[in-house]
This record gives sequence, C-alpha cells and structure tokens, in this order.
Amino acid sequence: MTVYVECICGKKYEIDRSQVEQFDCAGCGRSLHVPDEKLEQKLLQIRARMKEGEPGMRDAMNQAAALRNFHAVPLLKEGAASGMRESVNIALTAMVDFPGPGREVILEWVKSGALSMSRLVSALREQKYEAGGDYISELIETGTLKENQIAEVAPYLGDSNSLRALEVLRAARERFPNLGGLLDDAMMRMKHLDENAGAIPESAKRIPGREAPDADAPAKKGCLGLLLALLPLVGMLAAVVMWVTR
Repeated sequence: MTVYVECICGKKYEIDRSQVEQFDCAGCGRSLHVPDEKLEQKLLQIRARMKEGEPGMRDAMNQAAALRNFHAVPLLKEGAASGMRESVNIALTAMVDFPGPGREVILEWVKSGALSMSRLVSALREQKYEAGGDYISELIETGTLKENQIAEVAPYLGDSNSLRALEVLRAARERFPNLGGLLDDAMMRMKHLDENAGAIPESAKRIPGREAPDADAPAKKGCLGLLLALLPLVGMLAAVVMWVTR
C-alpha cells in the first residue's frame, strides 16, 4: 500500500510500506520513517479537518500539536502559513514546543527572514507559552538574533518572569548600548525578580572613544595657583609704569 510521506524540508514521497520502512530524504538527508497505519490515518484525518474553514484549521492545529511527532510538523507548517491568526499562533507555538524537528523549522524561518521575531513572540504571548522566555533567551545566547531582532523581543522577555531572560537582557545591555532605553525598560518590569534589575551597568556608562580619567594624573591648579603665577607679571608691569611716570 502506498503511503504519503512528507519531510520537514518540504520534499514529498509516495512509499510502499510493504517494501520500505525507512529511507533518507533526497532533499536534506534526514532519515525518514514511514508512519504506521494508525498514525497515517490520524494524519489523513487532520489534513481533511484543515480544509474545513477556520474552525477546522484551528482544531487540526491543536490535534497536530498534540501528536508531537515528526510527521505532524509539515501539517503545522501549513497551519503557520494559513493566515488564520489563531491557527498560526497554535502552529508556531507547537513547533517551538517540539525540540528537534519543530524548532529546526522555526530556526530556519527566523534566519531566512520568513518569520519575524515580533510575530513569533506575539504567538507565544497569545498562547501563554510559559517556556517562551527561555527559548527566546537561547536564541540570543547562541548569537542567532541580530540587534534589531533583540529589540523586537525585549518587551516580551521583560514580561517573561524568567531569570535567564533577565541575565540575557543585562548582557545585551552591555553589548548593544544603542538599545539602552528599550532594554532598561524591559528589565524594570523584572524588579520583582531582582531589585537591581534595570540598573545601568558601569561598562555601559562609558562613552566609546573617551578614556577614563587617570587617577595618577596631577590635579589641576586652582585659582590660587593661577594668581600666584600672575604675581611676577603684575610686579613687572608696575615697575614699568613707575619708570615711565618719572
């Protein structure tokens, strides 16, 4: 019997289950397992539900998310591209919540620009995904996000109630002084986690290109020193005036 198999990279196959149980994807090289009959029927049911308008798509995404299975990820990808806000939120959050295949797709979309960080954190926020702060923090820690993307996620991290997110914001504050106001505001929301949250790091107060004062440099002379230095000149002027008036 022919079985429909789709890889998360987008390649699609029709495989005879009686002949093949596992094969390598010609597109990405991943090792693909042919779904058993029970899983195949469930996937077909979900696909049929996806065609039943917005309520059907929403229900289908919840079912696909509950599977937490490699073969459900292509369905979640379709849901994420559906343009139906709630279904998109469910699909994106489900992929973030599925380490490995799901997160690989999210990472690919973020790096390629196909998925903006503002849209991703909006989905995580609306789905009230508790582990979202740690996931976004990981993207920053691994250098995946650029400065403008960090600016997009800062408010979300500030509301995440995550100590890890707080430390990530502090590190970003030192690394990206241009984002100072935005990052400070995000950290101020985390005062309940650390009373020092939002305090500007000393290193961030330094102005690039300006050296710190040298502690060993001699102190500048005050006004008294200046007056003493002028006294000889005043005396010379007085002597000249007296000589002229003789």
